[in-house]
Amino acid sequence: MKWTLRNCFYCFIILCLAAGCTKKENSLSFDTENGASGEDIQIQQYLFNHNIQARKDPSGLYYQIIQYGDSTHRITLENVPYMIYTRRLLNGTFIDASIGVTDFDGRKLKDHIAGWQIGLQKITKGGKILMIIPSNLGFGNVSLNNIPANSILVCEAELVDFK
Repeated sequence: MKWTLRNCFYCFIILCLAAGCTKKENSLSFDTENGASGEDIQIQQYLFNHNIQARKDPSGLYYQIIQYGDSTHRITLENVPYMIYTRRLLNGTFIDASIGVTDFDGRKLKDHIAGWQIGLQKITKGGKILMIIPSNLGFGNVSLNNIPANSILVCEAELVDFK
């Protein structure tokens, strides 16, 4: 009798532990390991709607390399990028674009938004990349000019050169 009760107790404990490990399929709460934030879902829907095959960086940046570049000259955070870019909101609203090549008044890559820091290092000189940047890698909860706070950005950038 003791043996049966003890085995039943152990089985109960194992079942309780196993039940606690089940995955909730319909949960939309933010889970950095397995789940998706609301922004992540919006980005995935955007990619699906626009038939874009993008990769997701561990940082949360989605990107599609359009043209890799020369394969030898890779930018670092200490370099000043010379680039051509367009920037839009996820809903398609135009934000801004360079008129020709810009170096942002000599600003180093480390002084740009995190999304650009991560994305531009994925291509080489002459490369072109599409980046869908979640708000935490963009301007976060800060509103800037015509960019609302907590905006997801869609940027296309060509890394013409860097110094």
